[in-house]
Amino acid sequence: MTNGQPAKPRVLFFARGYQAGFYPELLDERYEAIFVTLTREEADRVRAKGRTVAACFEEDFHSLTPAEVPQHYLLTSFMSERFLGRYDQAERLLILGKEIAFWRKLLDEYEPRAVVNEVVAIEISEVLYIEARARDIRYLAPFFCPIEGLFYWLPDPITMSLGSTQLPEPSEAALELADGYLAELRRPNYKPYYVRNLASRRALKPVAKGLAKLALWKWRDSRTRRLDARAPFRYESYSEEYSKRLEVFAASFRVRYDSLDEIPDSREIVLYPLHQEPETSLLYLSEFFSNQVATIENILRCLGPHQTLVVKEHPVDKGALLRSKFREIRGRYSNLVYLPAEIHAREILARCERVVTLTSSVGWEAACLGKSVCVMGEGFWYTVPGVTRVSSWKDLRTAMRTPLERMERTDPEDARRFVANLVDMSLPGRPLPNPQLYSPENIAQVADAVAIGAGIAPAKARA
Repeated sequence: MTNGQPAKPRVLFFARGYQAGFYPELLDERYEAIFVTLTREEADRVRAKGRTVAACFEEDFHSLTPAEVPQHYLLTSFMSERFLGRYDQAERLLILGKEIAFWRKLLDEYEPRAVVNEVVAIEISEVLYIEARARDIRYLAPFFCPIEGLFYWLPDPITMSLGSTQLPEPSEAALELADGYLAELRRPNYKPYYVRNLASRRALKPVAKGLAKLALWKWRDSRTRRLDARAPFRYESYSEEYSKRLEVFAASFRVRYDSLDEIPDSREIVLYPLHQEPETSLLYLSEFFSNQVATIENILRCLGPHQTLVVKEHPVDKGALLRSKFREIRGRYSNLVYLPAEIHAREILARCERVVTLTSSVGWEAACLGKSVCVMGEGFWYTVPGVTRVSSWKDLRTAMRTPLERMERTDPEDARRFVANLVDMSLPGRPLPNPQLYSPENIAQVADAVAIGAGIAPAKARA
């Protein structure tokens, strides 16, 4: 515990990835910013901005005395962590104990009013959430509002749930914005802003970069395969990610996709939007369905003989279905069709009335278009009336074999009210990657939102 009260309330920023450049910009006279990083590279970026790094987990790792890990400590499991599977269980327990000790020391020393991070995506963030919650410290994780230029702090950064299906009456101003958004969404060529202007799958610059990065990460992994006090600890590993990119680039010249036109009109199309791998949507929000090969096989087991499962790649994960693990099952199942990322989801939705998804935004779009949508994961929109929550494969089989006219659909007014409620709980700003991230206006807006989210400044009155 600190000696005496700090001059200003504190906000602890856990700066990962792009945040190591952005969070140091969020200085505000209303709070004292404390910066913490996971990796050495992130710490260097924060220091390059002229800011002090209170702690860096990789730098401090060998000097940390691990805390005892309580039974059933994690809210999820070791399986949800994407990077640390290369260590054995004893090493994982040691790392987890050090993560607990790391955050307990920082939270007890600085007593922040809030911590700012992302939606829980890796184990050390989950530990931060657990320890902050135990101290009644707010955990601020941003998520984009459907209306561009707005975002909100997630009530639950583990599940992204809004926490209730009974939302308050939205304001007239919010309803007007919702009407504009839904009118845009229902246009045939609609694309969310985060999947616009993506690179070509055969662009050579990313491939050359991938080769260099793969060599770098293979070398790093060889030095940090075990927890050796003589070697620097490294939390992350991207060897698999860059290996995947090179695999699908090579496969794109020799493996063909299926075509929507090859499916007879007499077949009923069921769409499954493939998730990017690895991704929070799989590892945390859909942890029991995160093996997408098994998920695809089990969806197929739920279909009738006249139904065809169409799997479409995620727009930012071009070539994913060309990986050997997906190609192997494509050759074994008769009613399975693979479509590339470049196919617009609306082309498929124009021919199908059922969508099965974990948390994909395509499912949200389909619900707003009046399609039957079955959701198996967690997410911000799964509580919308008319969306079918599925908790078992038997439930999904029942849903897939229920006549379409008897399936639930989302009423347009429910979608309108839901979007308007998101608007009413949102704040101005763009804290997630976007072209305006470093604009002075955006920095001021996000800093203000941090003060509001931390309870330091009052929320502005709604129109």
